[in-house]
Amino acid sequence: MRAYINYVSKLEFLYAFREAFFASITEKNIQGGFRRAGLVLYDLERVLSKLDMRLRTPTPLTSRASTLQPLVF
Repeated sequence: MRAYINYVSKLEFLYAFREAFFASITEKNIQGGFRRAGLVLYDLERVLSKLDMRLRTPTPLTSRASTLQPLVF
């Protein structure tokens, strides 16, 4: 017969939470979470390599004020 825990006091919970928190919040886990989410910490070259930058010459505006187009970046 198995005994199941159906009640945990606040102090028992806080102790267990503290142990689990410090065991799981490590530098390796934090960096892995960012990496898995597609975010890169402190590596400028990797960030810049992900950008899709295309240089282009802007289209000249027409002389009529009513046909001015908003700038799109």
